[in-house]
Amino acid sequence: MHYYKKGKGGRPIEIVLEARGVRLVLTTPPGLFSSSQIDLGTRLLIEWMEIPDKGKLLDIGCGYGPIGLFAKAFNPQLDVYMVDVNPQAVKASRRNAERNGLEVTVLQGNLYEPTDALGLREFSTIVSNPPLAAGKEVVESVIRGAPERLAKGGSLQMVFAKGGERAEELFKELFREVEVKRKKGYALVRGYL
Repeated sequence: MHYYKKGKGGRPIEIVLEARGVRLVLTTPPGLFSSSQIDLGTRLLIEWMEIPDKGKLLDIGCGYGPIGLFAKAFNPQLDVYMVDVNPQAVKASRRNAERNGLEVTVLQGNLYEPTDALGLREFSTIVSNPPLAAGKEVVESVIRGAPERLAKGGSLQMVFAKGGERAEELFKELFREVEVKRKKGYALVRGYL
């Protein structure tokens, strides 16, 4: 995956990303997590994530949209839902989806609340790169909430910077199969129901 950026100061920044043979152009406003470039954890998750052949994918804490938008670009047949609590992130994700010609649903709200309100369950995949600043309670809520929202055989896929050991333990408690890959100080964790 490669990226470059344009923009200065308080102006939006344009990032061109290539992964798995797909190229997306994303614009990110200042102030969002990793607004000047795609962070390494997100890049690793985009490269590593397993994309289902069909069904629904949920990106929790989508920011300006790179993970969910790449998932949709990798498999246009997926129904992709993206959630963020920050209204600026939701707006940026919607703009980026439109700019790249990708049909996704972007919802504002906390974690699973927006999709629960719509009665959405049976996701094939849930993905997330949770911000460290959110705290371990948020991370644990994502992990604990996934099994009841995943379809049989579905997966939760997350990336963690330092300190992901507790999250890995929780995955092992809740999922029948867990894969962990370590790369450049990150843990990529995938759990299957």
